[in-house]
Amino acid sequence: MQNTISALLDSLDEYSKHHLHLMKSYLVEQIKQSKDCMISFESWMDKALYAPNLGYYSSKNKIFSSNQVPMKYPPGDFITAPELTSIFAKTLSIQIAEVLKKANTNKILEFGAGTGKLSFDLITELDNMGIEVEYEIIEISNNLTLLQKRTLEPFIKRVKWLKTMPYDFNGCVIANELIDAMPVKLFQWNDHCCLLEKYIGINNKEEFIWISKPANDQLASIVSRRMEPLPGYASEINLMGENWLSNIIKNITNGVLFIIDYGFPQEELYHPQRYTGTLMCHLHHMAYSDPFVAPGIQDITTHVNFTALAAIALKEKSQILGYTSLARFLLNCNILKIIEQMDISSTRKQIEILGPAQKLLSENEMGELFKVLAIGINWKEDEKLIGFVNKDRSEKLIFTLKS
Repeated sequence: MQNTISALLDSLDEYSKHHLHLMKSYLVEQIKQSKDCMISFESWMDKALYAPNLGYYSSKNKIFSSNQVPMKYPPGDFITAPELTSIFAKTLSIQIAEVLKKANTNKILEFGAGTGKLSFDLITELDNMGIEVEYEIIEISNNLTLLQKRTLEPFIKRVKWLKTMPYDFNGCVIANELIDAMPVKLFQWNDHCCLLEKYIGINNKEEFIWISKPANDQLASIVSRRMEPLPGYASEINLMGENWLSNIIKNITNGVLFIIDYGFPQEELYHPQRYTGTLMCHLHHMAYSDPFVAPGIQDITTHVNFTALAAIALKEKSQILGYTSLARFLLNCNILKIIEQMDISSTRKQIEILGPAQKLLSENEMGELFKVLAIGINWKEDEKLIGFVNKDRSEKLIFTLKS
């Protein structure tokens, strides 16, 4: 694996190599200026992903990477469901249309819209249904905002870009592959079942190194409530994501929040067999677990704890309207009927349409790994949302919280 990663780094274009050098220098300087010459992994990840003009999601390197990547690699570093196929948005629009009708609103708010592809496809599909939506996007990256405006140029007068959550929002909120990229704390139980938090320092060559410190009382208390001590067991906890959800719910007057991401219920996330955690990095479609490889030009993600998100929702007096796999959600929203109505008369069209659709539905790919959680805020409807009419797993989350 190390040889493969070295070959990948050697093949980077000069722009990416320069950006990687700048980010490493920036992180080293941040560590040097910190107390005890170390920073928490949570802080390191936050800077690596979101530091202005340098972080992976805030730099021009990510936006223009498809022009910089050598031809032997597919464009980008990973592929999301909206980028994979427009069938995803076609199917999701069925669920969104139901929510908008029941909430008597035409407002949609999307967090972290990426290239703007999902926004574009959803507006197009809802227009075809006769629903002229008002679309808002919360995007912290100025560079990504520019890319989204380019993508959404045909609808530019109907889309508004925001930096923070509006107060008293009424409508449908979408967070697609958002929480997995929020900075996390890394923890590990030592041989004496004492909880440690992982920090990052530097050696005399200014290379990043791991440093473990006893976790503070707050982190130790939270982790101990979520799993039994297991000597040597390492994982992560996304407190930023949980705080984000709490704040979002407080600013929604009436509506439904859809969280679509890869992850597990708590007992699966912290299963004894998953003893090294779920931290992964992606660069040119190569996946690896070492975050020190290419900060600033690689994505860094962890799997979502859907039980923890459900707990936040219930604490904020919201409702769990549904929780299921992405495949089951799409099937409930009639994805098969949508595919039947598409033109697959030629072999080329079959490959273009059926291949990505299978990836969305396959248990070995996105179909089971990704989950959909729907949270209702002041939602008065008793009827189940269409996306969860069959094989809703909400009770699995709620049972864990009660037990």
